[in-house]
Amino acid sequence: MKLFDHNHQYDKEPFKVYKTDFNIGFIKLGNNVWTGANVIILKDVTIGDNVIIGAGCVIHKDVPSNSIIINKQEQIIKSL
Repeated sequence: MKLFDHNHQYDKEPFKVYKTDFNIGFIKLGNNVWTGANVIILKDVTIGDNVIIGAGCVIHKDVPSNSIIINKQEQIIKSL
């Protein structure tokens, strides 16, 4: 699991990313939260109690208690 509580600040015109200036937020994890492999949780997110987050999910908004989050990806197999 990776937790990112910040983003780099930037200007649009002219475009410039500041290496040392950040927008900082909070991440709140409830009790009994289980995360699969390679889960990323971004800033300003609250995850409730009793939550399962499936492998590979990117969490960018709040997750209510007693939830299961899955990363639905379709695997398409075609013959050559």
